[in-house]
Amino acid sequence: MGRYTLSRFLPSFERKSENHIGETITDEDGRLAYLKTFRLPEARCRRGHLLSELAAHGWSLAATAATLRISVPLLAARLERAGFGHLLRQDVMDAFRKQLNERTRRTRRGGAASPPA
Repeated sequence: MGRYTLSRFLPSFERKSENHIGETITDEDGRLAYLKTFRLPEARCRRGHLLSELAAHGWSLAATAATLRISVPLLAARLERAGFGHLLRQDVMDAFRKQLNERTRRTRRGGAASPPA
């Protein structure tokens, strides 16, 4: 863009607060020539938070689940509800669903649920 630089920014995806994404165009002296921000709805913030946590933990489901204090199958379910189920192989998602279903059945029968995986 010649003497101009385009920069984009993301929020920290803080829960329960206003989050904005946007872009700036600055000239070679760092003067602002253009600024545009977009306020993210809460649902987008939750999705962004989920992806940023995964990225911060090297895309490890186990490490991310541990940080979020949930089981890996529950994290997979959250990913699916957020619209990211396609990021995991179908057989992996099926195995996590089976684990969650078995845990739910045991809990309903009065048995203790197993600790988070």
